[in-house]
Amino acid sequence: MNTIDRKAEECKLLELDAAFLNAILNHDVTVLERDLPNNFLSIFPDGRVANKAVEIESAKTVELESFATEEVQVHWYGDAIAILNFRLSLTFKGQETRHVRDSHVYLKRNGRWQMIMGQTTPILQL
Repeated sequence: MNTIDRKAEECKLLELDAAFLNAILNHDVTVLERDLPNNFLSIFPDGRVANKAVEIESAKTVELESFATEEVQVHWYGDAIAILNFRLSLTFKGQETRHVRDSHVYLKRNGRWQMIMGQTTPILQL
């Protein structure tokens, strides 16, 4: 893959990732049902392991008021696997802002990028 293609692919990944985060913010499970594969895996900050169904149920009730991403990096592993790593600030209703480090693993299947795994790790000290 040449540099121009990789840049275009990064734009697609960043758009997909923003759509995922906004879907959680807005309780838009339609986006999650459409974009997450059936074998999706997530690890929540408290260590719980979740599949696609649990991620969707969580998105229905989460009281997220806002989020902000920083330090976004895309790491490539060939042409079909990319990991987005970034710092995420999350503000939940009635709570102080939490800071976490997120990693989202994307796999290109049949010409389409899908997030196959997400892991959220609390940042204990800034």
